[in-house]
Amino acid sequence: MLIFALVLLFVITSAFLGFLLTRVPFVPSREYEIKFITKKLGISSNNVFYDLGSGNGKVCFLVNELTGAKCVGFELTWWAHLLAKIRLWWKINSPFSPSFEKRGAGGVKFKNQNFFKTDWLEANFIYAYLYPPVMGMVETKFIEDCKPGTIAIVKDFPFPNLKPQEIYKMPKRHEIYIYKKL
Repeated sequence: MLIFALVLLFVITSAFLGFLLTRVPFVPSREYEIKFITKKLGISSNNVFYDLGSGNGKVCFLVNELTGAKCVGFELTWWAHLLAKIRLWWKINSPFSPSFEKRGAGGVKFKNQNFFKTDWLEANFIYAYLYPPVMGMVETKFIEDCKPGTIAIVKDFPFPNLKPQEIYKMPKRHEIYIYKKL
């Protein structure tokens, strides 16, 4: 019981501190949306995909499994980052993940760091399901850091100033905005 209480305290404290640092709560993306964007945008094994606020790693794992793209997830919340790292370890070492094992650990990486303090030059695709207060900063970083041709995939909360190239209406009143760096 004590171990459960300590784990619960760790999760709650980490989630609260993560929210204070980012002002973004943990909200998972839906699998069918990720499948849709990977197919629609033609993400492939030649691409590098950044997930800003990667949570438990679900998006990175799915994009990598569907396309073979190199995926990098950035997450500041300790419990979510730790869960993603545990899931990565399990996928690499589990006999039940032979296709993931073939690609190896190099296909997916998770970084417990602020994505604003890292270089985005390597990415071909940037995925953001974040709240409006940070989207202006993400937009600025996208414009300043990304190479021409990089695509930003933004769920529900668009960039405040850039006009999207495409908007996809998804079930349950969700929207996916697509921006291309010129």
